[in-house]
Amino acid sequence: MAGMNASDIVEAPSWSIRPELPIDLDQIHELHRQAFPGPAEAELVDAIRAGAGFLPELSLVAVAADGSVLGHILISVVGFELDPAGSAQVQALVLAPLAVMPPHAGRGIGSALVRAALAVADQREDAVIAVLGAPSLFGRFGFNPAAVLSVGSSVDSTGPAFQVRSVGGRPIEPGTVMYPPMFKVTSP
Repeated sequence: MAGMNASDIVEAPSWSIRPELPIDLDQIHELHRQAFPGPAEAELVDAIRAGAGFLPELSLVAVAADGSVLGHILISVVGFELDPAGSAQVQALVLAPLAVMPPHAGRGIGSALVRAALAVADQREDAVIAVLGAPSLFGRFGFNPAAVLSVGSSVDSTGPAFQVRSVGGRPIEPGTVMYPPMFKVTSP
């Protein structure tokens, strides 16, 4: 094509994003075992999937053309206790975990999974979405330090890794994200 340089050509990704299917479960488990030290994240995914907070539409995979799972993200429902403590509990969302197969890191798979999952989450009516993760990564997706927004966590010692984002652009109310016991195993 006239006037185009090789650097102007954008390659289409060699993967696509979709909700997980039963055929993906073993690969998702293995992905988390390879992406994290120890089995905690793989076991967390299995525990969330078996629990009441699991949302099938928010368990997304990035898959290669041959069906290989290259990445996975999971957003689930937890409680959100509005301040003052004990006044009312509503639903919140938690993004955890997010993983990409180590050989495929740096290809934009994780970012694409986050964008796709947040697009689905933003259609819901939950109070807030929380994450325990790197501020440098999640800040790009609208997450802010939870403490600044008067949002606490039932998990101890979360520090600056604990961040929140509004759902659907609604204001964030002060309160506490109530993580189920399964999350306490993997807290920092």
